[in-house]
Amino acid sequence: MNDSLTNLLDEIHYNSERDSLIHVGDLVTKATVHDSIDALSFMSSNRILGVRGNNDQKVIEWRAWMNWILSRPGGQEWLSAMDKRWPDLDGDKQLERAELENWVETSKYASWKKLVPIDWHPLGKHYRVARAVSPGLFEYLSSLPLVLHSPTSHVVFVHAGLLSSHPKLQASNPKQPLSHWPPVDDQHDVAKLRNQQELAVLVEIPENKDPVTDKGVVSSSSRKGTPWSQLWNEAIANVGEAYQPTSLTCYPFTVVYGHAASRGLDIKRWSIGLDTGCAYGRRLSAIVLDRRSFSSATYQFRNNSHARGSHSQEIDFGDNGQARIVSVSCA
Repeated sequence: MNDSLTNLLDEIHYNSERDSLIHVGDLVTKATVHDSIDALSFMSSNRILGVRGNNDQKVIEWRAWMNWILSRPGGQEWLSAMDKRWPDLDGDKQLERAELENWVETSKYASWKKLVPIDWHPLGKHYRVARAVSPGLFEYLSSLPLVLHSPTSHVVFVHAGLLSSHPKLQASNPKQPLSHWPPVDDQHDVAKLRNQQELAVLVEIPENKDPVTDKGVVSSSSRKGTPWSQLWNEAIANVGEAYQPTSLTCYPFTVVYGHAASRGLDIKRWSIGLDTGCAYGRRLSAIVLDRRSFSSATYQFRNNSHARGSHSQEIDFGDNGQARIVSVSCA
């Protein structure tokens, strides 16, 4: 994967002194532990901006737990004993995990088992990356936010997705951030209006701060429910002038995300899904934004249909701009 990253950066002519590189998370556990550390090292040493993915979060949780264990008398001995005895065991696999659990229960470390949170499995892929990261890399990973918002560009970078509204309320409900203009001093200050509305979507919709659940269980199936990107684009397609009965009183903005490798490159008018399955030997993709991507003209309310196919290299982007999708092989 790291060779693919190098190839992709060469392909887009990335220049660290001129360009801003932003990743959309899941830097770890997509290949070997060594590859995970290499990817983290590159991002950290070059101070690359990015957002936190779900796999990143699991590594953060494991490392925080390890730091706690290491602070306790005998903790270092226990972790080291597991490392030495089981260098190749995959704790994510049930049969192998059973062997580890039996050993712990019958060893002098049996009392430590109760300190492992329920449904956490030592020596799995997240555990091993967490064990390998340096304090500096852990600090970088922990510093990654869940969202990066570029108010001047009207772009939000997230890992997995974003909702435009409370799913249990009608779109026109006054509690919906996009159902009304935000209270600003000057209703003609479009930049301030847009910034306040974008922030409202990020902070006023509970599901944009917590996992979306079905009866308390997060669904990871790509075959159940409606893709969030479809809901997002349907909502943003309804933007219109203030107080038109069939329109939302808002301006559009774009979400760039990763995570959904099973969907592949997923380009819609107001959302760009970039995970093209490099971890599975497919492709690594980037969106290139330049001067053409950000028009100084305010967005004109019009038909939002996306004229270009989802696999086109050049795509419509933002208010009236253009962007370029570049990908390289990970085979």
